[in-house]
Amino acid sequence: MNDTTAQGWIGEPDGRGTWSILSTCILTIVLCCWTSMSPNLPAKSDGKFKIWRYKFDLAFMTVLGSEFVLMVALGQWSSARYSLKKFHKAGYEDWTIQHAFFANMGGFLVEPPEIDLPSFPLDAEQLYTLVREGYVDYPILQEEEIEDKSKSGGLARLFTVAQALWFTLNCVTRFAQGIFVTTLELTTLSFVLVFIITSYCWYHKPMDVNRPITLKLNTSVAAIRRNHHRGPESKWYETPFEYLSRDEWFLARFWRYYIQILHYMHIPLVTQPQRRPYDRIPSHYLLNVDITAEVIATPTIVFFSAMFLIAWNSHFPTAAEKLLWRIASVNSISYALIGGPLSLYFQKTLFEAKKKEERAQARLNRKRAARGWIDRFTTKLRNIHPDQDPELEIPLRALIPISLLCALYCVGRGFILTEDLIGLRSLPKSAFQTVTWSRYVPHW
Repeated sequence: MNDTTAQGWIGEPDGRGTWSILSTCILTIVLCCWTSMSPNLPAKSDGKFKIWRYKFDLAFMTVLGSEFVLMVALGQWSSARYSLKKFHKAGYEDWTIQHAFFANMGGFLVEPPEIDLPSFPLDAEQLYTLVREGYVDYPILQEEEIEDKSKSGGLARLFTVAQALWFTLNCVTRFAQGIFVTTLELTTLSFVLVFIITSYCWYHKPMDVNRPITLKLNTSVAAIRRNHHRGPESKWYETPFEYLSRDEWFLARFWRYYIQILHYMHIPLVTQPQRRPYDRIPSHYLLNVDITAEVIATPTIVFFSAMFLIAWNSHFPTAAEKLLWRIASVNSISYALIGGPLSLYFQKTLFEAKKKEERAQARLNRKRAARGWIDRFTTKLRNIHPDQDPELEIPLRALIPISLLCALYCVGRGFILTEDLIGLRSLPKSAFQTVTWSRYVPHW
């Protein structure tokens, strides 16, 4: 051990020790990941444990990949603002953004007249279509009633904001005074950034609402599908009205593809509805983001990814760990800079070619019947959904490069989280110094 490095676990002196660093960072991360999470409504039959599990799913995803939950929040925010415009244009001036969030999180269930069809949730777009066509009455629900249903946890959020601001101020001041900042603290700062943006997006979303409002459908589901669906007898996969608002983002296909792989591996990252039709709207769906959301998302993800580059020349226990950290940092920023444009390219090219592919699908199906196991394997690889939902099929020319990029990201992210902890075994002595706040106090 040299004069500038402290090895092993450092006790709590007058300043701070290893436990102070570790506990402060973990507390801030847990608070940011938990209090900002706003899951959708659970199913009526769900107990307290399942309700808690849905929120834990989102919080755990934030720890593993904060960008994914950020895009979930931005998509829901975009969808709610779009719904607000549509309802106002149709003359429903009392429809607020809280109503839109409440609808999109499964706050309205529709009860069909068919005896063999249980009630199922409507999102805001589906509700708008049914109300406009007169199939269901416009729900009279005051904004105050939504707020009354919401257990906002305002005190917990206030405490989290205070903790996040104090932690950020402490880190910035340490940088200003030339005191060592650990990689764990840098990672914690990245969680604070995501917490701020997701909290902003979900500010108007009701928190911890557990009971939906049931609306009665005055026309059969079959009749509505005959009136508004090009293929009324076609199979549906989530709810009978899913065709009215299949508004998932292009990357949602990949997101659900990888989640399905984890389910096949018996690693349930998120809990999926088991009933058909769905009895709740899953919280992890990636909805389309508008231009405003993209303007917010791009710099946020870039800043989040660039945060780890700050430790480029930082102290690490070994030279190998420093090299691996640099590789992981470059990988993280590359994911932000390359992943977005690559995804937009595939979104544009694939969706523009969608109709052409549909016209050629019949010919391809006939040819595939005569081909061998290779074609059957690639066909299965493009769509691993248990019900073979055609909306979730991914061309291999997009699946392979984006999957490779995501795999590299996961490896790099895993190393960063691991190094944050094991790197505490060897730190410069200045890491255990506290900020000298007296420098900022005027002296006379």
